[in-house]
Amino acid sequence: MADLQTLHKIADNFYDPEDPSGTFSIKVAMEGHSVVVKYVTVVHFAEEKSLQLQTQRANEQAIQLIDSKISDMKSSYREKVGETLRLEDLGGNDNIELISVNPNTPRKVAYYRYSRNYVVQE
Repeated sequence: MADLQTLHKIADNFYDPEDPSGTFSIKVAMEGHSVVVKYVTVVHFAEEKSLQLQTQRANEQAIQLIDSKISDMKSSYREKVGETLRLEDLGGNDNIELISVNPNTPRKVAYYRYSRNYVVQE
């Protein structure tokens, strides 16, 4: 049986962010047996083509960093509890939110968000 309280303590990085420079953020949210890992960064683009390229790069980075976060959580859980943490990956989704558009310049700024859902298996 998974120790959810220990898992929550391992996942909580509010006072120890993944990236102290602030260029991206990874947060873990837990509700019952479900775990959601959220990634956020800012992208800058001038046209639709560069938006697609930036989004693809941000998506690759998000997947890599989330996989790394999950791996670190599993190894920390094993050290503290002595059991293997099994998570079922339910997939992820992403979105883009424009936060700055100026008609006088082609440069646009947007948030790129990616979230991945997991379920703790007993």
